[in-house]
Amino acid sequence: MFSGIPEQSIDFFYQLALNNQRPWFQEHKEEFLTLVDGPFKALARESARLLNARAPKYGFQPKVSRIYRDARRLFGRGPYKDHLWFSFQRGENSAAGPMFWFELGLQGTSHGLGFWGETPGQAALFRKAIDKEPARFQRLIQGIPQGDKCRLWGEEYKRPKAERGPLLNPWYNRKQHSVGYENLFGQALFSPQLPELLAESFAGLLELYDFFLEVWHMSDEKPDLL
Repeated sequence: MFSGIPEQSIDFFYQLALNNQRPWFQEHKEEFLTLVDGPFKALARESARLLNARAPKYGFQPKVSRIYRDARRLFGRGPYKDHLWFSFQRGENSAAGPMFWFELGLQGTSHGLGFWGETPGQAALFRKAIDKEPARFQRLIQGIPQGDKCRLWGEEYKRPKAERGPLLNPWYNRKQHSVGYENLFGQALFSPQLPELLAESFAGLLELYDFFLEVWHMSDEKPDLL
């Protein structure tokens, strides 16, 4: 049962960033399990349950990251991350495709909808889908809840693909697409209501998620998991 993210969890990430070594982590592992890992996994499960209650046709499954960095990709950094994330996808989980995510760490929180591992071919299909129904896509992005607080992530092309107007251009001329919020919840981050707030925020992006899924299913560049 989720009872809230402890406020001390942010301090744990801060201390971990200062002491990113195995001996320190082993000495403080119980703190990690109690303050961070346990509550975060409970948040993922409860948020997925509530989102599935709102939209049962999707059958979202949560996937929670590990605190351990891939030993092959340390690049001079310590062996532990200063953040955790979870994602929701349909059916089996993979490392690519449309998904919802929530991240908590030293820099605060972010959450939203992303197209993970988007390939150049899939980006081209994204543009094709916009061109096919520009009015529909415009309606989708204009309908994003709390749009004034929303931001768009993803690398932009150095040379824009085309001119589609100020509303569509940021989406059309981008190699990858993720949209969401940073530090949206304030002190509610530490309340038992956080799963409901997350589920509500994700639900507001479901129509856009459907658009992402349409692009995904148009592409042959994907594992057969969704």
